[in-house]
Amino acid sequence: MEPLVNKIITRFVSNQTEQIDDLIAVERKIRIFVNDEEIISLSASPIYLKELIIGFLMTEGILKGDWCPEKISIEENERETNVKVSLEGFISLEGKTITSGCMASVSFLNDLKSTIQDELRIDTERLFKLFKDFQLRSDLYRTTGCMHAAALAERDEILFIAEDVGRHNAVDKVIGWGLLNKITFKGKIMLVSGRISSEMVLKVAKWKIPIIVSRAAPTSLAIEIGEKCGLTIIGFLRGNRFNVYSHSQRLIK
Repeated sequence: MEPLVNKIITRFVSNQTEQIDDLIAVERKIRIFVNDEEIISLSASPIYLKELIIGFLMTEGILKGDWCPEKISIEENERETNVKVSLEGFISLEGKTITSGCMASVSFLNDLKSTIQDELRIDTERLFKLFKDFQLRSDLYRTTGCMHAAALAERDEILFIAEDVGRHNAVDKVIGWGLLNKITFKGKIMLVSGRISSEMVLKVAKWKIPIIVSRAAPTSLAIEIGEKCGLTIIGFLRGNRFNVYSHSQRLIK
């Protein structure tokens, strides 16, 4: 299914109206079933759905037992998308809470067992170049103005970028892609387009990604978690400036 749909809208400019074609971001209801029992539904863009589901389920630790990503089935109809997962085990929502995010998400505040020990260091010029490339490649955002983007990068290049109507979904898609392709998260950087919330920090810290970068700001709880778990949080990266909110030792001037 395509992530965009064409709609005829009315544009108002200087007391004049006109009918024009406009591209609108598609938002779908994604219902996740485990052993034929619905456990959660998400609102998401209908692209990279397998990456989204794997990233979400693996990061949140909802499934306890053996399951195979290759056996995930995705069924679409006119109104929604149903994802079915076969599990030899059980579902655990113990200790999970609904977060402040605009899309469905759960958090695992007690799940971080150790701090991030990563020797990655990056100089500011490389960081500016990475983020500029990230923004240039956020095609759906530039087209619609309502999508969020996330990317997994090394010091010199972006490895994968995903966009979605939900900030957390975009991050889950990136993590899911890394897991599917057996990419190590050591020495990697997470680039995001929106504010850095506590749940996004938790997702990144879960996989020991040492740096998260955004053009927006982090929340106070995100900074607190970042300080405790060894995550470098960089916000307000715009033009030739940015703020470092935790673990600045990974930045080279």
